[in-house]
Amino acid sequence: MDAHRLRAPAADGALLADPPFENLGATLADNANQLDRWQYDFQGRRADRLRVMARSQVLGLARRHHETFGLDWPEIPTGRADLVVTGHQPELFHPGVWVKNFAVAGLARARHGIGLNLIVDNDIPKGPSIRVPNRSGSLLRAVAVPFDIWAGEVPYEDQTIQDESLFASFADRTRATLGGLIADPVLDDFWPRVLGKVRSTDRVGLRFALARREIEAEWGASNVEVPIGQVCETEAFLWFAAHILADLPRFQATHNTALANYRAAYGIRSKNHPVPALAQQGDWLEAPFWVWRADSPRRRPLMARLLPRMIELRIAGEDQPFLEIPLSLDRDACCAVEVLQSLPGQGIRLRTRALTTTLFARYILGDLFVHGIGGAKYDELGDELARQFFRMEPPRFLTLSLTQWLGLADDPASIDRFRAVERSIRDLDWNPDRHLPEPRPADARAAVEAKWVAIEGEIVTRRQRLDRLRTIRQANQTLLPWIEPARRELIAERDRLTAGLKFNNVARSREYAFPLHGQARLREVMTRVGAQAARP
Repeated sequence: MDAHRLRAPAADGALLADPPFENLGATLADNANQLDRWQYDFQGRRADRLRVMARSQVLGLARRHHETFGLDWPEIPTGRADLVVTGHQPELFHPGVWVKNFAVAGLARARHGIGLNLIVDNDIPKGPSIRVPNRSGSLLRAVAVPFDIWAGEVPYEDQTIQDESLFASFADRTRATLGGLIADPVLDDFWPRVLGKVRSTDRVGLRFALARREIEAEWGASNVEVPIGQVCETEAFLWFAAHILADLPRFQATHNTALANYRAAYGIRSKNHPVPALAQQGDWLEAPFWVWRADSPRRRPLMARLLPRMIELRIAGEDQPFLEIPLSLDRDACCAVEVLQSLPGQGIRLRTRALTTTLFARYILGDLFVHGIGGAKYDELGDELARQFFRMEPPRFLTLSLTQWLGLADDPASIDRFRAVERSIRDLDWNPDRHLPEPRPADARAAVEAKWVAIEGEIVTRRQRLDRLRTIRQANQTLLPWIEPARRELIAERDRLTAGLKFNNVARSREYAFPLHGQARLREVMTRVGAQAARP
């Protein structure tokens, strides 16, 4: 698969699945067999044992999460069961993202396995509003409707509601903006559930995730869920992190080489795309993790200094280390893991970054990971990093995306007609002699004859070339009165088509948040995809 050739489907209701659902049974089995035999040494804990530990601990956390917030707990198979994993930030995403959860549930059901959704709460919200379509006469535009006020660059894990009254009124303001464009928005079911979480949590992302998960269960998709912040505090994750820290010079060199090759392959000049290189500051190396203090929730890179028998850790931007761990490349990580387990009690969050999130999810936790298009492109870099660092061929993942419009009435304008009109206007401007009425008016004949004499005449000098150009332009100008009525009609049609295409760009956007979509229509699409995924 060439991830950079992946494109979101263009048509309403169209689904991208790469590889196709019918191939996923074999893909999942191959991945599971490969990973179960994996013997890589994570500083004294073999990969096969670490995977068993990770699965047990993460599912245990997920059960507590479900019990704490009153979510249904699906039946979990006993013994070895395939684990299908996906994840996303707990935001009001569009259906093209949400569809992953339904596919994961279907795939797990087909394999008598487990579907797991990681709530990526270590990321920073894009903003406290969503875009909502609003119609005024013939004009359709997307308007930002806030559900809260901006709290700054605080990760979801620590981001609390800033204005509860603004939050409570969000549904009413959104409905007013919609103005009845959608008869049965998911919002009508979703937002009361969100507000019902007020006493359970003040975290905005968690409120969204809990309400979304309840609706999924009613629509037939009962995955287990857990915040990534909790996963990062498990013993299994800390073994994974400790090994990367112990072998950080090799990891950093491998990461930066893979990144340079990726940029060269795709002609990327930006030093920040898709990610910055891991930095070195004197004898301090940047590690692929975020770290922050609970009382100052601003993500910073984790910096590590490798000493002969231990590693010092500090937060980028701070002068003093916050921890020393007994760890080196030739030492077992058990004691280091014990020390790292003390971080939550100190109010320090050690969390994955994007690449280490998928490395842990794909190699340590699950058997099949489900990406969106952006994640699939990004994980080209992750695959190359893993090949070199873990010395294994990466397990395959599924790339999934859906295009779902709101179902608004649209304009009959088409881009093909717009281009045809543009060509016709251009032809009238440059070749008015082709569009003269028949028989040709006497006054026009001289201009046409002069134009063709100029076109067919011999050109040797630059002066002759300029004279020809002036003659052709003058002839075209002379012929304008005969073609101007047709030209005015075409320009008027082009203006109508331009307005129609702008209208359709708003009406047919695939980026609208799932609560804006009609419930009956969206439920049918999601359950259909879940059923398709369950067929392998």
